[in-house]
Amino acid sequence: MPDENPPTVGFDPRDALAEVDGASGAMVHSTEAPRSFMLAMGLIISTVTALLGVASWPILLGVGALLVPLGVWYLVLMRNRPKPRPILSHSGPYMLNVFLLMLVLQGGRFWEPESWWEVAAKWVVVFAVSLFALSRMRTSAINNRLKDANERPV
Repeated sequence: MPDENPPTVGFDPRDALAEVDGASGAMVHSTEAPRSFMLAMGLIISTVTALLGVASWPILLGVGALLVPLGVWYLVLMRNRPKPRPILSHSGPYMLNVFLLMLVLQGGRFWEPESWWEVAAKWVVVFAVSLFALSRMRTSAINNRLKDANERPV
């Protein structure tokens, strides 16, 4: 029995799958925090960590208080975005980067600078490693969410 619907001329299933994959990737990217948020959070955390032991507590609390407007900005920004599907369990690379972030923050606590150039060096090291870890955590969460969505039965 011949098909009642003839194949569509010019239809390429690979293009359709690529379009669906691109749309799902864009949707998952839109549910995650933007990179500018991660950059701002990394700047504040590395500044507080670098100034520990050198600056007074009111200065540290003042710099740390910048996390409050950052949190408000995040809430306002994410209010209009689609709600992400919860991840049942984080992947191994995500947890590895969480441990890397914890390790660099704890290592920053042990490193007590004695001069301002050491404070600058400590800030650069903590900022670079924490931004790397935060970026990799974001990428791992996006990939895990995409993998979870592709494996979920319809």
